[in-house]
Amino acid sequence: MLTGARLGRAGFLVLGFLLATCGASATPPPGGSPHVAASARAASSGASGAPGSALVGGPAPTCPPIPPVVPPRTSLSQPGWWRDRIFYEVFVRSFADSDDDGVGDLRGLIGRLDLLNDGDPNTTTDLGITGLWLMPTFPSPSYHGYDVTDYRSVNPDYGSLADMRALVAAAHKRGIAVILDLPLNHTSSKNPWFVASEKGKAPYADWYVWSDTPLGSGWQADGKRYYYAAFGSDLPDLNLTNADVTAEVTNDARFWLADVGVDGFRLDAAKYLIEDGTLTENTPETHAWWRTFRASVEAAATGALLLGEVYDTSQNSSSYVPDDLDMTFDFTLASAEVGAAQSGDGGGLSRILARVTSLYPASGGFGAFLTNHDQDRVASQLNSDPAELRVAADLLLTGPGVPFIYYGEEIGMTGRKPDDRIRTPMHWDGSSHAAGFSGHDPWEAMSDDPAAINVTSESADPASLLSHYRDLIRLRAAHPALAEGAFIPVASDLTSVVASVRSSPTETALVLTNVSATAATPTLSLAAGPLCGTPKADVVLGLGPGVAPVVSPAGGFAGYRPLTAIPPRSSAVIVLQP
Repeated sequence: MLTGARLGRAGFLVLGFLLATCGASATPPPGGSPHVAASARAASSGASGAPGSALVGGPAPTCPPIPPVVPPRTSLSQPGWWRDRIFYEVFVRSFADSDDDGVGDLRGLIGRLDLLNDGDPNTTTDLGITGLWLMPTFPSPSYHGYDVTDYRSVNPDYGSLADMRALVAAAHKRGIAVILDLPLNHTSSKNPWFVASEKGKAPYADWYVWSDTPLGSGWQADGKRYYYAAFGSDLPDLNLTNADVTAEVTNDARFWLADVGVDGFRLDAAKYLIEDGTLTENTPETHAWWRTFRASVEAAATGALLLGEVYDTSQNSSSYVPDDLDMTFDFTLASAEVGAAQSGDGGGLSRILARVTSLYPASGGFGAFLTNHDQDRVASQLNSDPAELRVAADLLLTGPGVPFIYYGEEIGMTGRKPDDRIRTPMHWDGSSHAAGFSGHDPWEAMSDDPAAINVTSESADPASLLSHYRDLIRLRAAHPALAEGAFIPVASDLTSVVASVRSSPTETALVLTNVSATAATPTLSLAAGPLCGTPKADVVLGLGPGVAPVVSPAGGFAGYRPLTAIPPRSSAVIVLQP
C-alpha cells in the first residue's frame, strides 16, 4: 500500500519435533499459547534459582541420533524456498543511479549487488541478504509507482525489460531471489483500461467498479456516474469479480514469473480486493479470489512466493496463510519490536511474540520487519540511538518469521513522513552532496543524516550498525534454529529480557535479548520443550561462558540462569546440543 507442502501450525510442528526427538512420553509444549509463560512460572516457583537447576521429577528425555543437516534450498521452484531467506526492500528510484540523471535505475541496482551479496559465502564485505523485494517497477505517472499504467513493462525511468531480465539473472547468480511489488487492487486513472472504461468502451466498460449513485465512502464522481477508488481518485479499484479482469492480471503475473524469471510477488493492499456491500476489508470474496489466483500462478511457476500486505491485526493477517497466500507481513509484531527497543521493556513484546507465532505456520508463515516504505524510519523512531538500533536489529534477525530489511535501515538512515522523506536516496559514501547515489542532483533531497552515515564509512568500522547487521545476518544463516526453527516462548522473571527457544530438527538454541539500559541476569523457565539428555551450552552470540540447563522430563527447564549477566541492550544466543 501507499500508506508443494506447507508446515502446519506452530504447535503441531513443535509437537512433531518433540515426539521425534524426545520420545512419545514427552509432554508437548503449548506451541506458543498464552498459557506457556504462566505454566512455566508456576513450575519454577519452588526452584532454587541456581544456574542450570530444575525441579526433581525424573530424568531428561533420551536423545536420538541427530538427523543429517538438510542442504540449503537453492532451487527457487522448491516449495517454501523463502523460509530461511533474508529479504531487502529496495525503492529503485532511490537506490543507485547508473546514468547520472538523478533517478535510481535497474542498472544502478545491478552495480551495487555485490554489496548486498557477492555470491561468496566466505567474504564479509557484503550484507549477506538472499532476497530482494522491489517496490513497483511498472510504468506509472507517480514517483512511487503504486498506480500502474502497464503491467507488462518497466518504468522507463528505471530502464527496460532487458534491464530487468539482467537484474534477475545477476541476482540469481549471487543466490538472491527477486520478488516484485504487484498492486492488483487498483490501477492508475491514466491506465488505458480505465480511460476506455470511463467511455463505456468494450471490453473494458465493467473492468472497474461503477455506480449511478455513491454507495458510501470511497466513491468518486465522474460525470453522472461514480467509480469506487478506496485510495483516492487517481487509484480506481479494479472489478475483480469480472472474470476477464481476473484472467488479464493473472496472465500478467504469469508473464513475470515464467518469461522474465522473477520469483514471486509482494501483493499490495491484499485485504481490499472485493467489497461485499458495506464490508470493504477481508471479505470472503477476497479470500476466495486469492485462492483462485494462487492456483493459477502455481500452475505456471511452481514455488512462486505470494506475500500479502495485510495491514491489520495479527488475527486477520494470519487468516490468509497458508490457504490463500504463502506469507503476510505482521505489523503488530513490527510495532512491538520497535516499541520494546525504545521503552526498554520487553514484557509486551514477549506476549505478542507468543500470540503471533501461534497464529501462523511455524516456519516461513509471516514476514518480520521493523519499518517499511509507509512508516517513519526506525532510526527516526529511536532518535538514532546506536544501542537501541542494535537491539532492534537483534530482535528482528534472531527472531521468528522471514526478516525484511528496508534499504538504508542497516546504516541508520533517518526519515519521517511525508512519504517522499522516508524514501530518500541511499547513502553510499561521503564523496558528494548525493552521497554516491548519483553524479547529479538527486530526484529527492538526501536525508538529513551525519556524513558518516554511509556504507563506505560504516564498512570500515567493526563497531558500526552496518557491521552489526552483517554479523547478525551471517549468524542467522549459519544456524538452522535461527533461520527457520520453531519459536517456543520461555518465561523470564525480568520483563527486560525477551526469551525463547528456537528449535529445528538439527539444532536448538536459547535466544535472550535484554532491551533495557541496565545489565540483566534472568531466571528462566520452560514447562515443556524440545530439549533432551544433558546438553552443552555453546554461546554463539554474546558474552560467555554459558551454563546449560538441567532438562526436565518434559524437555524443558526451571530456575535456569544461563549467563552471569546480559549487557544492556544486547543479545545472547546459546546453542544447546546433546
